[in-house]
Amino acid sequence: MADMAIQARGLYDFNGDLDNGELTFSTGETLTIVTQDIGEGWWEARNEAGQQGLIPESYVQLLEPPEPSFPPPPPPSAPVSDWNTPQTEGGDWNNDAWNSHGTESWDQEPPHAPDYTNHNSAGGVNNQGFRGGGVQQQASEEGWDDDWDDENEDNSSNSTTNTSQDQLPGSGNFGLSAPKREKKQMTQNSDFSKYGTVKKSFNRFSTFAKTGGDAFLMGTVSANVSESDLIKIIDTQDGPAWNYPSQPYTCAIKSPKKESKLKGLKSYIAYQLTPSFSNIQVSRRYKHFDWLHERLEAKFTCIPIPPLPDKALSVSFGSLSTQGVKGGRYEDDFVSERMRQLQLWVDRMVRHPVISQSEVFNHFLTCTDEKGLAKWKAGKRKAEKDEYQGGKFFLTLQTPPTSLDMRDVEKRMEIFCRFVKGMDDNMRNMLQIGHDSRKKHTGPYKREFQKIGGSFKQLAETFNLDSAAHSQNLTAAIDYTGDTYNEIGDMYEKQPREDLDYMLEVLFEYKGMLSTYPDVLKLHEGAIGKAKECERLKDEGRMPESDVAAVIQRADVISFGTLAEMNHFQRERVADYKEMMQKFLHGQIKFYRDITQKLESALQKYENA
Repeated sequence: MADMAIQARGLYDFNGDLDNGELTFSTGETLTIVTQDIGEGWWEARNEAGQQGLIPESYVQLLEPPEPSFPPPPPPSAPVSDWNTPQTEGGDWNNDAWNSHGTESWDQEPPHAPDYTNHNSAGGVNNQGFRGGGVQQQASEEGWDDDWDDENEDNSSNSTTNTSQDQLPGSGNFGLSAPKREKKQMTQNSDFSKYGTVKKSFNRFSTFAKTGGDAFLMGTVSANVSESDLIKIIDTQDGPAWNYPSQPYTCAIKSPKKESKLKGLKSYIAYQLTPSFSNIQVSRRYKHFDWLHERLEAKFTCIPIPPLPDKALSVSFGSLSTQGVKGGRYEDDFVSERMRQLQLWVDRMVRHPVISQSEVFNHFLTCTDEKGLAKWKAGKRKAEKDEYQGGKFFLTLQTPPTSLDMRDVEKRMEIFCRFVKGMDDNMRNMLQIGHDSRKKHTGPYKREFQKIGGSFKQLAETFNLDSAAHSQNLTAAIDYTGDTYNEIGDMYEKQPREDLDYMLEVLFEYKGMLSTYPDVLKLHEGAIGKAKECERLKDEGRMPESDVAAVIQRADVISFGTLAEMNHFQRERVADYKEMMQKFLHGQIKFYRDITQKLESALQKYENA
């Protein structure tokens, strides 16, 4: 590559993260581009000192168009490979370690480079969002049901364990010197962000630039969005909000059954889903839910997608023990509990005004077995190649005509960040207290009441040695009191199922939802930081005023989407917590009322003692 090296000049200063394999360079510095097929907005380059690492492609401008490093195939030889096939880095950026980055890093970032010829396969990046699913996508398209066996299912993207990377030739990604993306050591104060949830150790481009937010903001992507693809945001007294559908619907998950394939060599559980708008039943496995979750994350950039229930159901509330479900994954208790938790997740999705109306979600709910594998595969491919994923999702947002005040937006975001952090702390604290309380109900509380009941029973047994008539009624009353306290002990053991477990389940669900917010908030933070930087460049005479106005207008679109989602979250929270507190207090009132009635009944026995 010595005599055909691709040269590029730095447009802005870039302070690379050495731990992540990034290369630091300055404005005007000449770099040699080593590889352009890293994907997701990154190239690999080498400076004049011989140092090599990753650089953001939007921070450099090619000095000359790259020429092919191989002679063109002589016609009419074998067909040329499809160079638009999206590439992958061999790893899931969403499974990095959690770390914290302050907002100041965004303020230091220069804007996306002006128009230049992008010689990389940008389409692949946009189609895959930040998950880089090129290699995996090709495999999965070969057979929806055959390629994803139960072993793959266990290594799903929502599993609590990290998935293994695809083994590619070479010493690193595509034979490169791979950047160090391993988990970083956490310190006591580094694992919580200002958003309140433990945050992934992504560098400052993984959420904003890598999802295509940078390209959208700088106007390097465009599309003629059809009317059916537009998502309307309206102004309300509470601020921007999604336009809720006029006909909401529900979806029931029932009748799980064990099925097999390959002559019984592979078994799995199929759940039957029935949406209310069609009343037509479809069969789905856990891996299908996992695929849907991945597609929703890739498409809806400013919408936090709640995590699916863990594969192993290591934490469980409700009718089952908090120690988890005993038995294999085909045991009735395990299957029923997972179905119940999947129902909660689907309920959350069908209530979302954007997700519930999306094409990919509709395909998941409606494509029946009778339509055949080809129909399912076609819809699956269409979803995976959706044009409006990542940053291009913002092209579909139809916002109100009014402009937003950036300072007002920043103030609202700051308040919401404090809210998220406080709520996350509250969830953790309440979960711990609730879990301890549940243990006490099923252990110490029950034992204490039964100790009291046992002591009364022993006293009655002794008093029964006196056979005098005037003593028999008192003895019977004390014996009845002992039975009453034993029954109260049993009531304490069962009571969490009537009130506390539902509360714990809501808290646990919201804890999972809050864990998805950092990426959304970080993306918005990146957009505001870019807009501010563009304004600074305008003041310095380095960027035309018309270009800055266009950037600010597109930043408003990102703000509208983020604020609309915040509004939806708060509406859901109010409804959920109102119901949670009502159920808890109703259960508590009934519990103590039943105890009171039992004690009053015992007291009545002493009237004639």
